[in-house]
Amino acid sequence: MNMNDFLNGLAIVIPTMGRPILLRTLSSLLANPGIERCELVVVGVIPDPSVANALVEITAKLPFIRHLSVRFATGDASEKRNTGAKATTLPILAFLDDDVHVPPGWLAEMIACFQDPMVALVSGPSLVPDDISWIARLAGMALSSRAAGNVSARYVTGGDAPRPIKWSGIIGCNMLFRRSVFNEIGGFDPNFCLGEEMQASFKTSQRGHQLLFNPKAPVFHYPKQSFRGFWRQIFRYGATRIRLIRSGVEVEWGPLVPGLWLFSIVVLGVGAFWSVWIARLLMLELVLYALVILAFTLEVVATSRRWGDLLLVFIQPFMHLSYGAGIWTEVFRPDKDLSDALGKPTD
Repeated sequence: MNMNDFLNGLAIVIPTMGRPILLRTLSSLLANPGIERCELVVVGVIPDPSVANALVEITAKLPFIRHLSVRFATGDASEKRNTGAKATTLPILAFLDDDVHVPPGWLAEMIACFQDPMVALVSGPSLVPDDISWIARLAGMALSSRAAGNVSARYVTGGDAPRPIKWSGIIGCNMLFRRSVFNEIGGFDPNFCLGEEMQASFKTSQRGHQLLFNPKAPVFHYPKQSFRGFWRQIFRYGATRIRLIRSGVEVEWGPLVPGLWLFSIVVLGVGAFWSVWIARLLMLELVLYALVILAFTLEVVATSRRWGDLLLVFIQPFMHLSYGAGIWTEVFRPDKDLSDALGKPTD
């Protein structure tokens, strides 16, 4: 099957909360050669009249783009993705977030991976765009630094060829499924939110299918624009990790380290009131941690050549604390609602 055949077989699903940035996402997609031979479905209610009107104009001019105005009380993101998948018929399904910028070469790079019939799921990097606030930039760079552990690989390019990955190596804002496999695993579980993409990836790998990461097919994902937003984002990641374990996925110890670190700080902090040796042990741990964070920060600055990136020495501990807090909150207060409010049903 040649590349044109693959382009004729791609359906793109974008679940949305109706934010204005959706229009920028669509505009970037339209710059990809061959996009007009694909199906493109936007799924979600558009509360902003200006965005809704602009989308109506786009769909009127470009019939391969459709809009399904639906929302769900629970499992909203999963339900929207599943609804978009069911509304299309083509054999390859792409899922993007509504707040990404898609480079012109993304489509061809991702589609090429499916020439191997063993490949069932392909993901690509989520990079930090340039036109963002300094807080947002630091938040994105913290996720791509070594302080983020193994997951940092999802936020950098690196390498020239697609590489096999584990189920935990995918990122939900930039992924493609072979439809037959997507149907085989039952799509995204609407009862599992957040982390439904990781759960679907795990199910795919458990069935013996090939998962790839294509470093040459990034999207630029707009990170949270405030400390509060970044805290909530990372808190959700920590809570989601425990939910994934509870659902039966493979336990990976690396992502649990921030929770264990936070636990050790609390235990040693309490013990320091009773023992000078415990206080010294706590101080030693904090000093060693600070040195590691400083090393990670200097590594980033050496590459970026921006002295302002030294502020990562504060952002990276902030990231670990919020992730660890998410882990322990989910342990003691499971299944707390972590979804975003925008776009939720009000009735």
